[in-house]
Amino acid sequence: MRRRKWRSARAGLRRLAERTRAWPAGRHDVLLTAAVVALSFIPGVADKGTDLAWPTSQRSFGPLAALLVLGHGLPLLMRTRAPTLCLAIVSAAFFAYQCLGYRPTAATIALYIALYSVGLYQVRRRQRTVVAWTAGYAALLGGLTALGAPESPTEGVEFFALPAGCWLVGTLARTRLREQERRQRESMEAARREEREHIARELHDVVTHHVTAIVMQADAALYVPPDNRAEIEEGLTAIGGTGRRALGDLRAMLGVLSPRHDAEPAPRAPAAGLFTDLVAQTRLAGQPVELVQDGPERMMDDMVALAAYRVVQEALTNALKHAPGRKTVVHLTWSVAGRLTVDVTTDGPGGAPARGPAGPPPAAVPSGRGLAGLRRRVLLAGGELTTRQEDGGGFVLHACFPTEADAS
Repeated sequence: MRRRKWRSARAGLRRLAERTRAWPAGRHDVLLTAAVVALSFIPGVADKGTDLAWPTSQRSFGPLAALLVLGHGLPLLMRTRAPTLCLAIVSAAFFAYQCLGYRPTAATIALYIALYSVGLYQVRRRQRTVVAWTAGYAALLGGLTALGAPESPTEGVEFFALPAGCWLVGTLARTRLREQERRQRESMEAARREEREHIARELHDVVTHHVTAIVMQADAALYVPPDNRAEIEEGLTAIGGTGRRALGDLRAMLGVLSPRHDAEPAPRAPAAGLFTDLVAQTRLAGQPVELVQDGPERMMDDMVALAAYRVVQEALTNALKHAPGRKTVVHLTWSVAGRLTVDVTTDGPGGAPARGPAGPPPAAVPSGRGLAGLRRRVLLAGGELTTRQEDGGGFVLHACFPTEADAS
């Protein structure tokens, strides 16, 4: 039962700490100031504090003493906004209170809080503040000795370790806080870089493929005889369809980047059935492409489906750019073990080109700029991507992905 109550109390304190941590700094300062002032006037607690001069009270506690007590606590209201001024006022009240010989007061805790705040929040002239306060404290010890205080100067010097320790703890907290801020900035910058890379990959995948298809479709239209209007219209229709798909993909991507509350939900990742449309679009650009599918299609995670779609899209784009007119085979295999394997093979110069002598140049190895981002995308989806060039000059892109059955 006791253990259960202790856990409940600890959980309540943790929730309270989380709530107060989210408060603005000004509210913390108000609560801290109120607590210090209240402790300074509560009977039984108010006379517990630092006493550098007198073993017993030499003066009765009067209005001046109460004013000095308030001079200890009230400046804590500005300890985060003006820590140096806060320390100056609190120290002046503390030095005057000690020299006048009043009874100890719990308000002296404000001095330690002010020193800690200077170590934590002060930005400029930190060393000057330490030197000035140390000189003021030395003057206080000299004044108390001249007034005949029973405490020896040696004991006063030993007491100096307490305020010095408060300042040092504040300095260490400042160092830790700045380190946390530095790590947070680095983390935010890394997230921004990753987001920029993600946007660049999406733009590359969408724009490069569609623009390449449009260019190749327009080039293919140049070889159509002028009197063959049906084939010309077919080519223009293919160009228009490719452009509309490009605009649709860009609109969907921009919707993800800047979502609105009233916007339609983002489309799901391309399903396996859209591979047929992708191959058909590439054929309209004049590239002979064959689609082969082995095994029954399985459910895929959105990230896996999109990565597999981008693999085929990038491979067909590279085929259009580097091996126009060469035969390309897209082979999709769903294994019994629940994995999707994508193989895209493009013939090299040894194969018979689909176009005449005036056609584009023979196959070349892709530059790899898009493949680098593609390899990262496949890796994030839990798959593997490899590429190789065959002896005849052809190019093979191989990717293997887990399906939803694998994940379960």
